[in-house]
Amino acid sequence: MKTKKYGILYFAILTILLSFYGCTNKQSEIQNSLTNTEDAMKFLNGLEGKWIAVLDGDQSTYGFEYILSARDKVIIERLRTDIPTEMLTVYNLDNGILRANHFCQLQNQPNLIAVTSEDEGDLNFLCVGEVGNTKTHDELHMHGYHLMKTDSGIKVWMDMYQDGATAFQSKYELFRVDSERGQELTNLEQKH
Repeated sequence: MKTKKYGILYFAILTILLSFYGCTNKQSEIQNSLTNTEDAMKFLNGLEGKWIAVLDGDQSTYGFEYILSARDKVIIERLRTDIPTEMLTVYNLDNGILRANHFCQLQNQPNLIAVTSEDEGDLNFLCVGEVGNTKTHDELHMHGYHLMKTDSGIKVWMDMYQDGATAFQSKYELFRVDSERGQELTNLEQKH
């Protein structure tokens, strides 16, 4: 009789614990977080200023802006500036971890951390499993964000996830507004 009682008690406790610690929209640990955050912060600080971006596929142009704040320890990235679908990402160090908190046009807020990259100089971020303003991690959200240096600027792309898989990617090529290519794109934009 005692065995049955303990079995029921064990099952009840297990059920309660699983309801608290089950997989929901909570932060998960990412094993390969970036350790060389000093170089990553220098890279992000070096982006300060205004950029013009070309969206892959339709060649539409958008403004991007990088702003330094809090004694240059916080980088604010404005994506698709001055239009209704503008987004914001805030980069900062938190106990040695480079974080990116993204405020999306989808009205959700994925929390990402920098992870190691196979390509030197590239900066990659992955969602930690916590997406503000969503019920589950399976709702459409930016799950990965990548920055890659090029000879003429940078390329950025967003991995958009839904139901545990990549739904699509948004890719942009960015040029400083005051660069030759940036001025060409700005002039084209003004003609339209």
